[in-house]
Amino acid sequence: KNVSAAPLPSFLTSSCVFPMALGSPLLSGRRFAQRSRRRLLGVAVGALCLAPLVWRGCTRVASVTIPSLTLSGGGRMQQLALGLYNVPREQVDSAVRSALDAGIRNFDFASFYGNEAECGAAVRQWLGEGHDRSELFVTTKVWTTDLGDPAAALRSAKISIDELGLGPVDCVMVHWPRPGKHVAAYVALEALVREGLTKSLGISNYSPADFEDLMKTATIKPEVNTFENNPMLYRKEWVDYFQSKGLVVQAYKPLQRGGAVLTCDAVQGIAARLGKSPAQVSLRWNVEKGNVVIFKSKTPARIAENIDIFDFSLTPEDMAALDALTTEAAKAEALHHWEERRSGTPAPWGEGLRPEKRSL
Repeated sequence: KNVSAAPLPSFLTSSCVFPMALGSPLLSGRRFAQRSRRRLLGVAVGALCLAPLVWRGCTRVASVTIPSLTLSGGGRMQQLALGLYNVPREQVDSAVRSALDAGIRNFDFASFYGNEAECGAAVRQWLGEGHDRSELFVTTKVWTTDLGDPAAALRSAKISIDELGLGPVDCVMVHWPRPGKHVAAYVALEALVREGLTKSLGISNYSPADFEDLMKTATIKPEVNTFENNPMLYRKEWVDYFQSKGLVVQAYKPLQRGGAVLTCDAVQGIAARLGKSPAQVSLRWNVEKGNVVIFKSKTPARIAENIDIFDFSLTPEDMAALDALTTEAAKAEALHHWEERRSGTPAPWGEGLRPEKRSL
């Protein structure tokens, strides 16, 4: 649907596939004509069915209907989102377009990713083909190097919104809760809601303690918290806490960027029994926790695989087995990384404020 089809591959029209459609020495007269018409009709119908699955010369699966969750403010976001972290600028267009064609309407952008101008251009091209902006949920985030001063945080968010060029975004987040700085930065971002530049605010990598600190001052409650969550790092306390507070939990690194979760025996055993891939089982686990899940891929076939997780369910025994994979060592390693990041990791542009708007 709404996809420009490339010419059909030669195997669909080759006489070696449908020899009887193009003639045979064994048939003649009326019988040959009738059979030829029937077979040619079959080729035509098959071509019409397959044409929407071909885009820019590459075969893909049909788009999938992805469930959505309702935010506390009434907005809706799909339970799967495409993340653009570490996607080179020259590959953004292909990744975003492949996701859109497969049915993704939820996108995770950020100043730290350094590719928001390309992301916005790819989405605008799709919108120019007759799609409506209301179909999308677009998030951007403010990096730690822009949290030192409230005015700098507000400036960074406005640059992101301007670079994307999509009008008001759906959510602006503080990327990491920099100690002593994140509360004032978040409060400054509340002006974006009042000015109509974003529909909601969110937080990312916030612990329950960070959230409680924030809510002593904030007047606009965040609607989403994004943090790492997968079977090898199940943050059960965080998930339960933020869901109880009415926030949507959005999980990133659901596949550990191709890590051990895809090769462990428990995941592979469940995948083999269900006829699914380890990646699909891992993504489904987060979905069944009631979370939104951000995955990252630049490959149309992999994007299609990651989306194809709504035709099966995990049993309570499956869920329990996956829940049990998180070790104390994994928690300790995650805590170290969390403390390091929130303390102010340099951005791609260095340790200072982000540059002015990039134009393509």
